[in-house]
Amino acid sequence: MKYLLTFLLITFFFIGCSTKQEVEIKLPNKNDIGTPIKNNELPNKPIKDDIEPFLEDEIIEDEMPIIDNSEVMKIAFIYPSKIVAKYAKSSINTVLGYFDYKKIRYEVKIFDTLNEDELSIQKAFNDAKEGGFTNVIALFTPRVIDFLHLADTSDLKVYLPLTNKKNLTKYNNNFIYGGISYKDQVNKLFEYSNINNAMFYQSSFLTNKLKSIYETTFSDVKVVKEIKNKRNYYKGIVKDYRIKNSTLFLNTPIVKTSILLSQLRAYSIYPKVILSTQINYNPKILTLTQAKDRSNFVLANSIDVVDDELRDSVSSYGSDIIYNWVDYSTLVGVNYLYDQNMSGLISTKIEENQVMYEPKLFITTAYGFLEIK
Repeated sequence: MKYLLTFLLITFFFIGCSTKQEVEIKLPNKNDIGTPIKNNELPNKPIKDDIEPFLEDEIIEDEMPIIDNSEVMKIAFIYPSKIVAKYAKSSINTVLGYFDYKKIRYEVKIFDTLNEDELSIQKAFNDAKEGGFTNVIALFTPRVIDFLHLADTSDLKVYLPLTNKKNLTKYNNNFIYGGISYKDQVNKLFEYSNINNAMFYQSSFLTNKLKSIYETTFSDVKVVKEIKNKRNYYKGIVKDYRIKNSTLFLNTPIVKTSILLSQLRAYSIYPKVILSTQINYNPKILTLTQAKDRSNFVLANSIDVVDDELRDSVSSYGSDIIYNWVDYSTLVGVNYLYDQNMSGLISTKIEENQVMYEPKLFITTAYGFLEIK
């Protein structure tokens, strides 16, 4: 016991005399922490999927390695923000993603005409020329194609993503037309037609055009019904004995298409086959409907498959070249303006100044779209 007490006293002595180690925790200065966000400073979620006009300094021009000493690709992007806002940002991002993939230096300049009036369009082309741009992507609607043909675009190579040459009576040799052919898609869908044809449509510039194409392509159209923007009596629309075993063409945007597909099954009205064009080739259709609603649904699509790395590069910029045909058209165009597709990077060809899309037919599955071989 005596030795034990001696040992404890010696131990306590050394512990008490040892130097204490202190760890200093430095808190940040209150001025360095940042400013709290107040509730009224939080950004509001946009109600509509619109895109504000771009300012020139909003385009980030990455400095990529030069391929051959002094190569710099210059592109002027001209668009009317009040008309095609929902396409513009994604289309521009497609261009940036493409140049990122190619790893070249580039200069992209935005010219916003706001509207499609003649003076603004001509001024944009003139400004592009003065800026030293010879390659132009012009995101104008087919409504103003006649004026575009009259505008002074000499010394410019102009790509038009939204216009198809087949719909025109005249064209310019320095224009490349990149719009898809809905007529080719309808002709492809015609393979499934029987003698009992029907169509539901919602009136718009595009769907009215498709309605005209459909009525000149399909014979013996028994039923044509317009779907209103609001307050549709869907039971009265779909519960029609003439639609049973018909070839039903849905010339409607994706939300209305989804409702019609579900209502047809809800009231046990089963067409032989239901057809639609590119306007419904969208993964949203898979989430807005059930698989049984789409059991006999066939869609046409003119977007071709691209290189995985190119797709990933473009997707990283927020573009969709898998389902958005305007983005895909822009990709075809910028690739052609860059090297006339000499590398064969894009399988879709350009012949006689028109992009030659090859429509394919697809069915839907629980996981996506499956091409009909």
